[in-house]
Order: sequence, then structure tokens, then C-alpha cells
Amino acid sequence: MKPADLTGIFVVAFLAGGILTFLGAIIKYFNAGDIINFFDEKKHDKDKVSRIVGRDLLIIGVSVIISAVISIFIDEKYYNFMMVSQVFIIIFGLVLTNYQFFKCCKK
Repeated sequence: MKPADLTGIFVVAFLAGGILTFLGAIIKYFNAGDIINFFDEKKHDKDKVSRIVGRDLLIIGVSVIISAVISIFIDEKYYNFMMVSQVFIIIFGLVLTNYQFFKCCKK
């Protein structure tokens, strides 16, 4: 496995983290919960979906970007750990968001 470098960490952070932050802001602040693929007006409350899913996506995106900024100040031998932690934050956050969507957003 090729060792991670600072460029790769920032590419992941600003692509994945930036997209998730952007989508989270759109969903939360413009009450656009209906753009989510699994949203059904008969089953789900649009305000709850917008609030919960938007908040979760914002937190995931900002966390990934913050972990990239922290990686500037650490030693090079921890870059692989930071890359893996970014991927873990994204996957765990999206799984948690899906769980909250199906569990908490019902009418």
C-alpha cells in the first residue's frame, strides 16, 4: 500500500467533506429534505428530515475537513492513520445518518 501524503488527505477532505458540507447546508437551511432519495411524503416528515439529515451531513463534512487541517500539524508517519480516520468518519457518519433517517423521521 502506498503511504498517504498531505495532498491525498486534502483531496479526500475537500472533495468528500466539501460535498457533504454543501449538501448538508442545502438540506438544512433551505428545508430541502425531499431531495433525499428515500424520502416519501406519506411516511416521512419533511421538517424532521431536513433538520436531522442536514445537521448530520454538516457534521460529517466539517469533521473530515477539520481532520485534514489537523494533519498539517502532525508527523508524516501518521498520515495513513489520518486518511483511514477520514474514510471511517464518512462511512460511520453516513450509516448513522441512514439509521436516524429511517428511525426518527417518521410522521
